[in-house]
Amino acid sequence: MEQHDPKELGFDAERLERVSSITERYIEAGEIAGAVAAVARRGQVAYLRAHGRRDIEHDSPMTSDALFRIYSMSKPIATAALMMFVERGLVRLTDPLSRFVPEFAGMSVYLAGEEPPFRTEPADREILVWDLLTHTAGLAYGIGDEHPVEKEFERTVWAAAAGNPALSLADLSALIARLPLVHHPGTNWRYSVACDLMGAIIEVVTGRSFAEVLATDVFAPLGMHETWFTIPESEYPRVAQVYAMHENGLEPDADPPIMAYWGQRAHPSGGGGLVSTVADYLKFEEMLRNEGKIDDGFLLSPRTVRTMMQDHLPPGLARWDDPGAGFGFGGRGITDTRYAREYGSVGQYSWGGAANTHFWIDPQERISAVVMLQRVPAFEIQITDDIRTAVYQALVD
Repeated sequence: MEQHDPKELGFDAERLERVSSITERYIEAGEIAGAVAAVARRGQVAYLRAHGRRDIEHDSPMTSDALFRIYSMSKPIATAALMMFVERGLVRLTDPLSRFVPEFAGMSVYLAGEEPPFRTEPADREILVWDLLTHTAGLAYGIGDEHPVEKEFERTVWAAAAGNPALSLADLSALIARLPLVHHPGTNWRYSVACDLMGAIIEVVTGRSFAEVLATDVFAPLGMHETWFTIPESEYPRVAQVYAMHENGLEPDADPPIMAYWGQRAHPSGGGGLVSTVADYLKFEEMLRNEGKIDDGFLLSPRTVRTMMQDHLPPGLARWDDPGAGFGFGGRGITDTRYAREYGSVGQYSWGGAANTHFWIDPQERISAVVMLQRVPAFEIQITDDIRTAVYQALVD
């Protein structure tokens, strides 16, 4: 990526270098192995740096073109892909999920019990596509939550997926539908497997694999030629190692067995399965910041992108403890800067991944930024928050 003079883009160059000093501080403290960060304004890159090591054990330096497991930063991409088919009239926001996956008709909701058979009651209504987009479907995820349904999800759904690479997205969806919901649809915000189900919907309406649809309909038009579910063998040397903190410091962490990074799987995860680079993800961000516009037209319409990036959670709906933020389709947004617990503007759209990758788009300031590192679990360190602060304090116009 070509870099431009930060001053011409409204940054104080010396202040912007605080992004580097913050990153180096985390590396020197042994909190992370390395990181890559990029900041663009008005469509031009003001900052791009790689720090530290891609792989500690082999003393491999971090490079700006390193490949990262972006985990839940896959979700906005899956969401944008689904919205393309909403625009084409193949999917409606008000469609019941059971239109595409019949097993989701007549769902039940958990009431009590530590293990199956749970005590349940009939769901008040069906899950809608809208609920998937806003994480209000009441679905579980099975990623460490102590709720009995979440624990059963991990034991049954993910165990089956991990042991069967040939399991299709349709079959995975049917497995998910066997478990009760944690909440009635539309009553709570709960992070869930919703984006994996979006992949299943896309396969139904297109007759093509979800991976193929992303490759041809999203990545190719955006020029994202280094974003995949399965990493080409020739690119293995560029993959950043994932680390977790142990008693003796950072140690390599194993990949989730359900991911397709090192081999083909018939159930690519729209919720967390993609690998990408900083440069590629910035292209996706810039498309959203430009309200869907790309070089030769529009990937999504401006109104669709504005819909994705606005808050859709009704007042009073249970959510994270952050009164200045809401949730749109596939990402979090600042709704009131008086109460937001971070730098940014109203309308800022962001999300992160389980290994502490993070992006944000600020349409008012015309900023797109992305930070990629590989340290699990998410939220154990605050480097991405610190980098975002460093970016905003460097703005001088």
